[in-house]
Amino acid sequence: MSGVRQTYYEKRQKAYNKELPLGEQLDAVLKAFDMVLQEGGTLPYELIDIIERWQGIKNKYPKE
Repeated sequence: MSGVRQTYYEKRQKAYNKELPLGEQLDAVLKAFDMVLQEGGTLPYELIDIIERWQGIKNKYPKE
């Protein structure tokens, strides 16, 4: 890429992919929504379904 300048978008995209993988971002978002549910909040049914499937995967493959 010699001589080619990257835009701020390209620089950010590269940094996000390296330092903050999408899976980690999604895990953090789902944890936050799960906390909302645990505290009695309401969420759309579609999101509740996603959270339940996410929890199922976490339960099937727990941290070692």
